[in-house]
Amino acid sequence: MKVIRTILLYVVSIFVFASCVSSGNNDIADDAYSDVVLGEDLVRIGMPEKLDYLISNLVISDEMIGLLAQSDKSLFDQSLLNSPENVKYYNTSKNKAVNMGVYGAELNYLIHFEQTGSSMKYMAASKQLADQIGVAMAFDQHAVEEYQNNVENKDSLINIIFVVYDNARRMLKNEEQFMLSSLVIVGSWIENMYITTELFQRTKSTTLKSKLVTSIIEQKDYLDKILDAVVLLDEGDNIFVTDIIDNLKSVDSQYQGFGDKLLSEEDVDLLHQSITKVRMKIIQVK
Repeated sequence: MKVIRTILLYVVSIFVFASCVSSGNNDIADDAYSDVVLGEDLVRIGMPEKLDYLISNLVISDEMIGLLAQSDKSLFDQSLLNSPENVKYYNTSKNKAVNMGVYGAELNYLIHFEQTGSSMKYMAASKQLADQIGVAMAFDQHAVEEYQNNVENKDSLINIIFVVYDNARRMLKNEEQFMLSSLVIVGSWIENMYITTELFQRTKSTTLKSKLVTSIIEQKDYLDKILDAVVLLDEGDNIFVTDIIDNLKSVDSQYQGFGDKLLSEEDVDLLHQSITKVRMKIIQVK
């Protein structure tokens, strides 16, 4: 089982799974395989397939973090991360969801750079956000203890995390759950891109930069699909979501401005500035 796929899917699958389970339900395994009738509108716009695509292909942005870590562990910078202490400032379900994505990407970053001793704080932050939203958390106390006991063993961490994924997508039922799950993906993708474009500027390896440029260009299509999903689910009544959409469109416009050319270091810096604006909007505390 690969680190790249499963660690990245952690926070998305945990949240999607948890958001669909009643907090009073102890029979999770049985419910995970129950038939679910989706709303006609969700089926009509192909939202289950759209979310499946987003979850499955989020791995590509994770691979960039993996490349950086494989190339040079000294690139690690704890100061880039959103402090787990900020979790107490996120006070709406949508704000909590998108920051769960941020913390999940940061968990992935920590594990790639072999900073697993710090990863418990980021897993705990994700769990706390889920609990505050008022949903059951698939990572129960036993799983948390298992994670803690195996924190230096990547394969064990993956095995603990992976168990919820296949069940998660079968349980989504309504627009709100799809929106929250999509926002988790937004947070994960933005944080992966923020860290990647920041560390891109710090590495001296031309070979690594060449590989990263190719991957960064490929993220344009993925961003388009994120926007498609969030815009379709948006009801236009939430300023936080509207701001995120507008900022994501700004990143998309930055991509469009590059055309089909191979990105220069200056282009990546411009993209980094655009992504940082979205990221700061997401993690800001009041």
